[in-house]
Amino acid sequence: MKKSTFLLTGIIILGGLLPAVAQTSAASDIYTDYQHYFSDIKFGFPGKRAMMQDLKDSAALLTDETPPAGNKIKLLSATTKVLADEEIYARRKNSVFIVGKLQKAKDSTDALSFGLTGTAFALNPDGICVTNYHVLKSIIVNDNPEAAKDSVYFIIAHDKQVYFIEKILAYSQNNDLAIFKVNTNGTPLQPIPVGKPAEVGTAVYCISHPTGYFYYFSKGIVARNVTIGARQAAAGYNPLGKPPIRMEITADYGVGSSGGPVLDKRGNLIGIVSSTLPLGAVVKDDAGNVTGHQQMVIKDTLPVSALQELLGN
Repeated sequence: MKKSTFLLTGIIILGGLLPAVAQTSAASDIYTDYQHYFSDIKFGFPGKRAMMQDLKDSAALLTDETPPAGNKIKLLSATTKVLADEEIYARRKNSVFIVGKLQKAKDSTDALSFGLTGTAFALNPDGICVTNYHVLKSIIVNDNPEAAKDSVYFIIAHDKQVYFIEKILAYSQNNDLAIFKVNTNGTPLQPIPVGKPAEVGTAVYCISHPTGYFYYFSKGIVARNVTIGARQAAAGYNPLGKPPIRMEITADYGVGSSGGPVLDKRGNLIGIVSSTLPLGAVVKDDAGNVTGHQQMVIKDTLPVSALQELLGN
């Protein structure tokens, strides 16, 4: 007889995006050649050291879960028209960005290495964007080993425009959120309208960049709305912070999707991708041989109410 025990195989936070080879472009405009997606992107910019220092200085002035200073950030009101699935993607893809960084290559004084770390989206036209706390943790936490590296962070839009991150405005460790501002060079961003918290069973859609599969569009439902404990807070836990809340969904995403928007059937923002928790089983037979297999993956996202609270709304 076989005996089974259930196993939590570990929470996975979803940064660490790496470029990957994709399908060759076809004649039709619906196909994108992501294999050469970055070949014509230019990263020329002045004063990278000063830019990075200003970014770190802005983060050093912040405290966990304190809303952005100054006037309230203007948000785009929720829309009411139900959209076809393909229309949701078409309308929101230009609001979603790839988060990346440039830093010194090893054993080089001049060369820069290029890395992609997650997903972000626009909150208003003036350059205010959102991603996960853990995506920008090396900027926010000064004692992080990555903080010592001379890095410059940026976002890449669907049209391949590059915008450099110039300021961290607010963050929440327990709810794995970071609000930041990019230099738009006078080009307005296309923000996502902000919706309301979703009930269990609500249809959800996600646009993100899992491990080089850029602008991946997936669909599911809200599986649960829950509070979680310190052990399940993938980005770390601040005992002085507010209790972390999560919206678990069934739409697919993976490493690199961190910070991606979760949308409702009207294209409104209802959540933000955060982490995954694989569930598995360990099976032991009569001879003592042990095997295991993954059964399902819990996908933790941050409900829009957590973002509204961080914004001070």
